[in-house]
Amino acid sequence: MSTRPVDLTGLPKGRHQGNKNVTAKDSYKFVCDYVELGSYTMVAEKNGTSRRTVTRRIKEFIEKNPEEFDRILNTFLMRNKQEMILNNSLTTAKALDKVNEMLDDPDACKSVKDVAMTYGILYDKGALMKGESTSNSAIVIKMAGDIEELSK
Repeated sequence: MSTRPVDLTGLPKGRHQGNKNVTAKDSYKFVCDYVELGSYTMVAEKNGTSRRTVTRRIKEFIEKNPEEFDRILNTFLMRNKQEMILNNSLTTAKALDKVNEMLDDPDACKSVKDVAMTYGILYDKGALMKGESTSNSAIVIKMAGDIEELSK
């Protein structure tokens, strides 16, 4: 068995494996990342910091700055809501194009009721997502062909 001395120079010390000193700016970034990622572990991995440090700093930040945390959270939620509205608008536009194609082709339009319900649902969901009222709304649908033929 060898008793040669081992050079430990430059190796991280302690359990935290070389965590740098965490600044207030780092703590703010941890909180923003946490709101987005939803996981202390993912924040720690993203920032090259221990989970323990990240957890402690996030909890301290929230405790000392509840209004700022609410602002960060609300900003994140508003951004996500805007992205969802945009995505919903794109999806609704595609779906409405398909509905319009069906209305123009009497052979493709098997049930007027189903088409009307689809159109209404798309309209309502889009309006609700934008915070608009869906009551007392009128939708006019132009239909190709005779209504009696289409309702068969």
